[in-house]
Amino acid sequence: MTGGLPRANAVKHVHEKHGVNMLACICAIDRAALPPLMEYWVPEVDVTGLHELVANALILPGENEREPRTCAANRCRERRMTRMNDKK
Repeated sequence: MTGGLPRANAVKHVHEKHGVNMLACICAIDRAALPPLMEYWVPEVDVTGLHELVANALILPGENEREPRTCAANRCRERRMTRMNDKK
């Protein structure tokens, strides 16, 4: 966790200064490594992949209406909150 502190500090700075609440990663390695770091250091910021954002934004001809999907970070946060509530 301490190895991620420099990145977490940068994210925390832009979160506090500009109100950023989503971190988009182009790299799959970062996409896999950053969610636990952000949950620990800056829990207000979600992590998603750039490909996930583009895929959710695409509207193809003939596509039916669908409910917006939540990103993996939101699902992870929901599971974590459920575990925390269960411990109480």
